[in-house]
Amino acid sequence: MHSEGSYFLNKCHHEATFSCECALKISTYFGDHMVLQRAPQQAVLWGTADTEGDTVTVRLEGQGSDTREVIANVTQGQWKVKLPSTGPGGPYVIHVNSSDGDATLRDVLFGDVWLCSGQSNMQFIFGQVFNATEEITKAVNYTNIRIFQPGNVRSDTEEDDLNLLWIPWTQPTASTVRRFSGLCFLFGEYLQPHLGNVPLGLVEAAWGGTTIEAWSPPVAVNACAPVVHSRQPPDCCPQVPLVIWNSMIHPILSTTLYGAIWFQASANSDHPELYSCQFTNMIKWWRHYFHESSLGETPADLPFGFVQLGTMNDTSTNGTGIFPYMRWAQTANYGYSPNPSLPNTFMAVAMDLPDINSPYGTIHTRDKQDVARRLVPGALNVAYGYKDVVFQGPFPTDITAYNSSQEVIIEYSHGAVPLDVRSTDGFQVCCSEDSSTSCSGKYGWEDAPITGHDVSHVTVTYAACGSRHLVGLRYAWRSTPCGVMQCPLYAADTGLPAPPYIQKTAPTFP
Repeated sequence: MHSEGSYFLNKCHHEATFSCECALKISTYFGDHMVLQRAPQQAVLWGTADTEGDTVTVRLEGQGSDTREVIANVTQGQWKVKLPSTGPGGPYVIHVNSSDGDATLRDVLFGDVWLCSGQSNMQFIFGQVFNATEEITKAVNYTNIRIFQPGNVRSDTEEDDLNLLWIPWTQPTASTVRRFSGLCFLFGEYLQPHLGNVPLGLVEAAWGGTTIEAWSPPVAVNACAPVVHSRQPPDCCPQVPLVIWNSMIHPILSTTLYGAIWFQASANSDHPELYSCQFTNMIKWWRHYFHESSLGETPADLPFGFVQLGTMNDTSTNGTGIFPYMRWAQTANYGYSPNPSLPNTFMAVAMDLPDINSPYGTIHTRDKQDVARRLVPGALNVAYGYKDVVFQGPFPTDITAYNSSQEVIIEYSHGAVPLDVRSTDGFQVCCSEDSSTSCSGKYGWEDAPITGHDVSHVTVTYAACGSRHLVGLRYAWRSTPCGVMQCPLYAADTGLPAPPYIQKTAPTFP
């Protein structure tokens, strides 16, 4: 799929020389047509050279006579500079020279750089989304969105440079966009107009079938219990710890990023009880290392968006399955994001976007458009500070049970988010002979239909408990809980779905 754009790359004495033996090199990450992070952050440029202690001069040339210069020294064969803080726009030319050689980067824009990572739903190419031909025709007009994709390479040791590129930095073309992440590009396409068409640099580092521990640094892996997966890892998709971190994340840590989005979880679905630890630690240590390696320019609280796990099967053959537990674990067991364990994050719900006829498997919805649309409000609110942008669907803030009528009244979002109730199913209650117990595996879950609602409350009946006691409540707790956009609860003003919810103790009784 990617062979037409795969090559190894060094640069010296020419802006795009593919094979070069000169001693001065810019990191393979950089290239003509790239986007570097705009002010107030400073972009970082780095590379290697042979002459220890030598001076590397970097000149940033803008339109007209605007030229700014920074200098670095070669230390242990490496050099790194912060470029001058530069506002959005371009194009710029960057000249790098030392006694070992020179290199040039042309048509460089300054804007916001986003990293898009995860497994197959992030890697899912633009050429496979719904209405792909029409979407790609539109995408190529976004000439200030630039894309970059390293090749999928694994390594047992930490690498300092990327060894393979599938898509070097480029403006969108029909050929390159077709094989780039559909979700990543659509996210950029929908985000950019809200930013005044600031240039965007989209970096896709994604690999289908991979586990979170393959993307995580050693300190994050060691912070959680060791994982032994029940499935034999396929040759195509590394699932052992560190091997993608080493080869695809470690080489780009010095990049000044504005934010990241992530779509991964299904490869870890055999151990949902561990995923909360794994996810929180991966985010924590990605933030640490990107901040440290970029000389403090990538924020220490890097905005991090993620997609909650989508669906696997048709609703007609669907059971509870493991996916609801994975969705809950993705939120660090809070049910929403951001939260105390996942600060400065945002989440897109995808459980109501099944694509049972997808030729790429039911887990791979072709509707990446709606997923992207749900990520953008979170980016605007959390990453860009537009606090008036609503980015979360309704979430329970008060639950009260009434024994006399065997009803539960659930308040959503403190009444601040008006409800759109689209069906009466979706809730279940856990019933026990002992009112003091919490819900566990030996107790059954019974359907609890919605019997009424107003603008901010939903009433469900737990008559199915009979003489037993109510000891738990859950919502949308199925692998595929509904048809396309037909789950019970949405925000009436934004159309954002309520995320799944579970409580394994008795609600409050008046």
